[in-house]
Amino acid sequence: MRNMIRKMDLAILNAKSKLLAKKEGSNQLIVMFIIIAVAAGVAGLLYLFAKGTLLPDFQNKITTLIDSWFNHA
Repeated sequence: MRNMIRKMDLAILNAKSKLLAKKEGSNQLIVMFIIIAVAAGVAGLLYLFAKGTLLPDFQNKITTLIDSWFNHA
């Protein structure tokens, strides 16, 4: 009986150590997701800034350029 209890204790300790063992790629995945989130935030801020200031001017220039290509013929 004691032998069986000792084997079960060893199995439980073995399972705990495997569960608590650090996986090798997890830190890199977390860092990658943080980098993606920061990049998306910066892109969003740039879009909000450009939408009000740069985008209308750029849109007018592109529209004028395209209109000049097709109206020139």
